[in-house]
Amino acid sequence: MKGALPPTIVIAISQSDAISGITLTIGYLAALIAVTSQCLMPRAKFMKIMFFNLIAACVAASLCCLVSYCAVKGRQNSTPADALESVKSGYNSDACAISAVFLIVIIWGANSLRAWRPMEMQDPMVVFSIFSVVTITRTGTFLTVSQGLEFIARLLKGFLIGFAVSTGVSLLILPITSRDHVFQDLRESVAQVEVILQLLISFVGESSTTELCTDHGLLSRPRTARSTREIGNENDSTSSSGMEIEQKQLKESMDKLNALHSKLREDLFYANDEIAWGKLSAGDISTIADMFQNIMLPLSGMAILPETLEMIVQNKPLCEICTMARGSDNETTKQMETRKVVDTLRKSLMHSTNIITTGLQFFLLVFEFIKPERLDKQRRSQNMGSEGRDEESNGEYLDPLQPDFAARFERAVHEFHFRRKHILEALSSLEAFSGADKLPDELESSRNRSSFITSGPDIRQEFFLVLYVGHLQDSLLNATIELITFASSNVSHGTKKRNRLIFPKQNIIRGWFFLASERRQSDSVRRQSYHVDPSSVRQGQEMEHFPDPEHLPPANAWEKGSNVLRWISHKGRSEFSMFGFRVAAASFSVAILAFLHQTQTFFIRQRCIWAMIVIVIGMSPTSGQSMFGFIARIAATVISVVLSIFVWYIVDGKTIGVIIFLYLANIFEYYFYVKKPQFFGPSVIAIVTLNVIIGYELQVRKLGLEVATSNGQPYYPIYLFAPYKLAAVAAGCAISFFWAIFPYPITAKSKVRKLLGRSLFVLAKFYSAMHTTIELWMSDELGDIQNRHSPSFKLQAARHELFQEEMLLLNSLRVHSHFTTFEPAIGGKFPKQVYDSIILEIQRILTNMSLMAHTTQNLKALPFESEGGNSMSEDDKWISQLARIALESADFKSHSTTSLLCHLSGSIMSGEPLPPYLSTLHSFPLARQLQETDSDLLNIRHVEDPAFSAFVSLEVLRSQIGFSLKNILDHVKSLVGELTFDFHVMQTPEYLESTQLTTSNGNLDEDGQE
Repeated sequence: MKGALPPTIVIAISQSDAISGITLTIGYLAALIAVTSQCLMPRAKFMKIMFFNLIAACVAASLCCLVSYCAVKGRQNSTPADALESVKSGYNSDACAISAVFLIVIIWGANSLRAWRPMEMQDPMVVFSIFSVVTITRTGTFLTVSQGLEFIARLLKGFLIGFAVSTGVSLLILPITSRDHVFQDLRESVAQVEVILQLLISFVGESSTTELCTDHGLLSRPRTARSTREIGNENDSTSSSGMEIEQKQLKESMDKLNALHSKLREDLFYANDEIAWGKLSAGDISTIADMFQNIMLPLSGMAILPETLEMIVQNKPLCEICTMARGSDNETTKQMETRKVVDTLRKSLMHSTNIITTGLQFFLLVFEFIKPERLDKQRRSQNMGSEGRDEESNGEYLDPLQPDFAARFERAVHEFHFRRKHILEALSSLEAFSGADKLPDELESSRNRSSFITSGPDIRQEFFLVLYVGHLQDSLLNATIELITFASSNVSHGTKKRNRLIFPKQNIIRGWFFLASERRQSDSVRRQSYHVDPSSVRQGQEMEHFPDPEHLPPANAWEKGSNVLRWISHKGRSEFSMFGFRVAAASFSVAILAFLHQTQTFFIRQRCIWAMIVIVIGMSPTSGQSMFGFIARIAATVISVVLSIFVWYIVDGKTIGVIIFLYLANIFEYYFYVKKPQFFGPSVIAIVTLNVIIGYELQVRKLGLEVATSNGQPYYPIYLFAPYKLAAVAAGCAISFFWAIFPYPITAKSKVRKLLGRSLFVLAKFYSAMHTTIELWMSDELGDIQNRHSPSFKLQAARHELFQEEMLLLNSLRVHSHFTTFEPAIGGKFPKQVYDSIILEIQRILTNMSLMAHTTQNLKALPFESEGGNSMSEDDKWISQLARIALESADFKSHSTTSLLCHLSGSIMSGEPLPPYLSTLHSFPLARQLQETDSDLLNIRHVEDPAFSAFVSLEVLRSQIGFSLKNILDHVKSLVGELTFDFHVMQTPEYLESTQLTTSNGNLDEDGQE
């Protein structure tokens, strides 16, 4: 309802003499500008974009004044002085040629800038292009400079009216702020965290020994599933399908939480620029967002529990799986014991979930994101609807409405830790983890050995999994404690006592001109359909750090100064410039009609300018997006044409009734604008079409037929004008589609391949930063993260920047992968499923890497043994030995993962086959080496040490990275192949037959038979 107001208000006030006397025949363009101003954006973002809109409109007006002056002077210089006075109108080739050259250059430059910084420049450059094409296609007809300046001034006033109405609606009617969006994102994120935790409990509850070992690990590996199910129990198909559903729901819920977090970061960027009336400062909101990210990371690790189980099952030797499927008494005992472990894990998850959700509810309550009445009602409904909730087992009852909740929460967390540490001791008595049959009197002695962790040549991966989940629970609880402590400190400091005026940081306006937000925020889904891919966000900076293979460093003044020419050529051949040139070529395909003597009148009378406007609004960078937009825009325009006729004739053309029904029709079309962001482009075209048709008809009624047709455009009744608009949109979309594929198509398929290569390279850099972080942590050289000059602070900043870039690339990959379905399968189908699988594995690896860095960040450095070796405690000695063995291991020093990711990136981007003999990490590599070196390092007595849990978590995460890398390597091999220098004899029937012919001593008949 709010979005429908600006165009309706502009058309309504155009019925006033004060407005119609200013705009005259271009009044309906103000309605178009009111739509493209997008008053539904949050206040800070809207003001920033409006700031650039005003600059763009003024710069466009200035350039159009220059074009008008040059065109008029060209006309005067090419016309004899004695004939100039008698020429009242007419075609002039010089004026038109000058205008055409200016038009090409201006549209090219504007859309190159739009492609370079789409987040800020998308709307301003659309405004700039519309102003330019409307004016420059007419400058060839201006006889005097004053005539041109009068038209430009009238057009600029129409644009400013549209801006003013949109700004008034945005700021005064149901104002939307980025802070409100941030608070809503936090509320939804908390609710989504609760959903994920409940799904985890449900998933673990449905797990059993047979399911874990025969079905679960086969959810996404059909070939392995077939071979294992032949061994396992066929009656488990129902349970397996149930676990598949649980896994799918868990993945979808985590994807939704990641999307919410990306939106939170984007809204947070603009929330810091707002002048607001509230209690939380911009710094407080940023701190909350950072703390919530610390909650998301361990939750992401818990959400990939199904993939972790799959890795463990597929890493089991086939003989072990066969033994598990035989149904012997020993196996039955192990299944019962493993079910006991699973049940224990489920109860632990239930207990921690209750603590965490209550803590998050307290956080919402303290910061007034939720009302106490609503929270109390919500908790009562949860308690009534919860099945199997055992409050006594959960210890002290927690209620966020209690006055001393923070202290109670910490006691509950300590109680949880105290109870959980006995679980692992109890597991040592289970035969399933012991790896050998033990008598009862041997159980106590087994606890002093590490046989339950290591058994023979292999390690007990299930025990590592239990420790891993427990470590993530601890991280999740610690992050929740930090959030509650911060909330309580705000209350104690008096921050929440009263509202106050909150100002943004200094130099905000100056920072806008740097357009640096591209690196710190993710694209919204709404804008993705127009964005050129952001794969080169940091390429320019990276090139400065590496030598140029074609040029030595400049040695003299000429070589240094001539670098400007290289910069110009580099920008001229960039993909941003190519996109701008395509838009200019597509626009000029229509604009040329305005510059030719035979078609100039036709261009003006038939309103071909609308085809150009459709081109500059909706030109897409790839053929997939263009084909999708071509169909969607035409369909949306047809709907708008029908609506316009309905709006006009249902009230028999009465002005008041038309305006009222126009508002209702705008509400209908803005519904899709708001609720279906993937149809943002078609929605804008539809809304513009509807308002232009109605605005034009009412404008003619207001001005009168004589004034309305004074611009050379004949009047058409609505039943003719509406189809004219439909034809213009169809022509503009068709031309846009043509220039998206000519002279060569920029396909979504090629975008996916190049973006994927870029994504793998960024992932390699992120892995290198993470590896360095762990290495410095083990060697006690990381330093204090609060010190801006410490390696810890610098590495964290680098990881955050690379993480944001990787998330941006993954979002673009998903969008472009979606658009590949709209491209024809010329020469063969696109392997979309393979690319989507690689994208999913990259997301998992990124999550695991982030968790590895997060694990070391929250622990003190591992101590190293001194020269004397006597000053260290017994516990510190084993930690020191653990760190030394890990650092000195060849696998840790090899950096093979970074090298592998770079190889994969290079092959994907170039299309060349992979080099041979590439390998990935084995599962639990350091644990296996420790078992061979000193198995006592994995003793049960170390299990309570946080460093031991951190080591186990790093091993599990590293093993998952290796598992995902193996899948990526297989997928990339299927895409680009692999170089091989081995010679294999092809045992084809023809070869065998030829061999028989040359080696047989028998006689052959006429049919070739012996």
